[in-house]
Amino acid sequence: ANVDEWKRQLHQYREEVARARHYATGKGGDANEVEQLRQRVAQLEAELTQKNEELAQITKSKKSEQDAEAKLAQSQLELALAAQDGQRQVIHALNDQLSRQIDELSNIHREINTALQT
Repeated sequence: ANVDEWKRQLHQYREEVARARHYATGKGGDANEVEQLRQRVAQLEAELTQKNEELAQITKSKKSEQDAEAKLAQSQLELALAAQDGQRQVIHALNDQLSRQIDELSNIHREINTALQT
């Protein structure tokens, strides 16, 4: 919101500077009027420069904030992926263990059936 307001103000300053320059060079006015207009133009140009610098600083600050947020999101993603990988390894180990126990139970079942049939 502040950036948009400053952009609007900068646009107004530029228009006022252009009008003042046009008036100073086009109409010729008296020396006092011309000097006042020159001073106003100089003042507006200084304000314009200041607003441009403020806008650049805000833009730089916003970029820094966005960069920091992106780095944080990246590190959180990496942690989540590492945790997921660890969980995947645990699941594979449990699956292997379950498979071995099923094989053992199957062997025991066969031995019991063989013993019962004899």
